[in-house]
Amino acid sequence: MRTLITIREPGNDPFPLVVDGAHFADPDDGPIDREINTGHLYAVAGLADCHAHLGLRAVGEMVRITDDEIRANAVANAWMQVEGGVLVIADKGSSSDVSLEILDAPPSERPEIQMAGTIIAPPGGYYPGYGHEVDEAGLVDAVRAAAGTRASWVKVIGDWPRKGKGPLANYGEAALTKAVEVVHAAGKRVAIHTMAPQGIGPAVTAGVDSIEHGLFLSGDDLPGLADRGGAWVPTILGAEAIIDFLGADSSGGRLLGNGVKNVRELLPEAERLGVTILAGTDLAVPHGKVALEAIRLHELGLSARGALHAVTTAAHDYLGIDYGFSPGKPANAVFVDADPRDHLPTLLDPRVIIRAGRIMTY
Repeated sequence: MRTLITIREPGNDPFPLVVDGAHFADPDDGPIDREINTGHLYAVAGLADCHAHLGLRAVGEMVRITDDEIRANAVANAWMQVEGGVLVIADKGSSSDVSLEILDAPPSERPEIQMAGTIIAPPGGYYPGYGHEVDEAGLVDAVRAAAGTRASWVKVIGDWPRKGKGPLANYGEAALTKAVEVVHAAGKRVAIHTMAPQGIGPAVTAGVDSIEHGLFLSGDDLPGLADRGGAWVPTILGAEAIIDFLGADSSGGRLLGNGVKNVRELLPEAERLGVTILAGTDLAVPHGKVALEAIRLHELGLSARGALHAVTTAAHDYLGIDYGFSPGKPANAVFVDADPRDHLPTLLDPRVIIRAGRIMTY
């Protein structure tokens, strides 16, 4: 069926386009079977959540999740993302590689997904028993095995608090550097969790591809991250949720609070330097609500256009996902009421969503 729509991208004149199967087509290439009125709406390529965990519904599940629950969660959460207009996901890991099975679902029932499989951390360096626990001596072998799966990413936990000691780096710079080399040789990417000052130095120096959280990046780190095309996923809502849980006056709350203040100072400079800033939820809000993170990034100093870019085309470009409103491009689009450059909250309420040619109206 050939469905005629109107595309009005922010800042551009509207034009007609056809949804023909899973791709866009020229309106003049054949008869039109139906028309959906989208001319009064604004079109974006689709929202992107670049720190999702499809296998989980909430952080509390991490202490007891089973493989069957991961499978069921991934299917349900992938569809929740699509219904929220999130058409691109970078899933940053699970306790088991069974989370990768969501890649077998039809494209019209899930976002475009790049995934890490089993998270890697040392004993005592993450939630107990969650993921693959391996000490520094075994890190390279662990990442080599992870890079040999169908995952696109390898996720490493770079720092974690220890009782009575506070946060500590999980792996040294030399071990991380070798791990990154091994993963890159396999054509995959490395994402590293770092929320404390102790973990950021080894992560940046090792050349990881994506800094997850990165509350204690420094201004000195940003030029190198920009030059090598690295990404930063601040997950501010996630950090603030932890602060609320711990209490702002607790030692952990104060540490993370200082980290959020640091992010506020760094965001404008990171944007100016061209660091790839991406939006990610990390279970802080329901699946499909990554626009809330974009709004928060804007509140903390990222420009409105930078926040829109972070939650849409920056992710497509960084992950190498094809997009665009022209014949032959994948039929993916999200339509909203207002120009999101001027009103980011409009992204929270999509009116029409097209995913792999499947058209949903609300």
